[in-house]
Amino acid sequence: MKAIRKIDHGPGHLALVDAEEPQVRAGAIKIKVEVCGICGSDLHIVEGFEPPGASYPFPVTLGHEYSGTVVEVGEGVTDFNVGDRVTSNVSDGFCGKCYRCLSGNYYACPTNKNMGYECDGFMQEYAVVDAGIAFRLPDNISFEEGAQIEPACVAAFAVLEKVSLKPGDTCVVMGAGTIGLLVLQFVKLCGAKAVVVDLSSAASRLELAKRFGADCVLENDKADVIAEVRKLTAGVGADYVFECTAAERCINQSLMMLRRLGTLVELGITDPQGTMLRYFLFDILSGHNIICAFGHRLHTWPRVIGLVAAGKIKVQEMISHRFAFSDYEKAFRLQDPNKLKVLLVP
Repeated sequence: MKAIRKIDHGPGHLALVDAEEPQVRAGAIKIKVEVCGICGSDLHIVEGFEPPGASYPFPVTLGHEYSGTVVEVGEGVTDFNVGDRVTSNVSDGFCGKCYRCLSGNYYACPTNKNMGYECDGFMQEYAVVDAGIAFRLPDNISFEEGAQIEPACVAAFAVLEKVSLKPGDTCVVMGAGTIGLLVLQFVKLCGAKAVVVDLSSAASRLELAKRFGADCVLENDKADVIAEVRKLTAGVGADYVFECTAAERCINQSLMMLRRLGTLVELGITDPQGTMLRYFLFDILSGHNIICAFGHRLHTWPRVIGLVAAGKIKVQEMISHRFAFSDYEKAFRLQDPNKLKVLLVP
């Protein structure tokens, strides 16, 4: 079968290769991948990013935002049938018995591996996952929409589970990319006010933010966004800032536009070479809360699938580009300030 793999450490080393087709095992289902999205983390990995003190097991198949069709069920599987349309969580091998798993934090289990970089992901024609982490897609969710359930779960976890938004709260969303626009939709679902910040070159993304209910959009290269947020909040500052860019400048701005005792929810990974010490010292003195919202939980998935199926969360409008697997290089090299979700089709 064909698979898009990061072959070695360092920048580049991405290739479309012939890989061995995985075999179904007991308790698992085999899935024909219909669509797989490119996440910002996939781009970082291709650029050479690896976590400090660790390394990825290259060669590895990328991709963790996908949907597909069940083509085979393993022994003992009763919840799925051949032909079911599915997506799944992307945590593989967690034990389910340690205190981390029992507290719902299976992603921190010592035996867990994140599919798409710590073990093979879904930029391949077929994949095998444990049936316990798979979710059936309703008929009114397309494969393209199904491939965006995972990033929607990331946003839902940050907004609905990590903080306690109340109607009337003022939230700033830094970055109108895929995650930022999904965060915006969940913020509005909670009845809060939303200010979305991006560059003027991302005009179409800011326009989409307006369509999704943003109360105000700001161009970060033309406006003093800190002053504007202060003005919009009568000098108080934002209750919450959801930082989705991982850009040091935006993180610094986020800290400066929060009200006292406000909360910064960081969804990105900042430049490890960045120097932010004085901003964090200011932040500590101001009594701000800093929360990292990483990934999601199993119970997040059915909730999000239901919201997408009900039309409460819109993902189809965020698809900006589609490529065949054979055009993977064009997809990964795409330079467009207005790109949103890029999908790959086997």
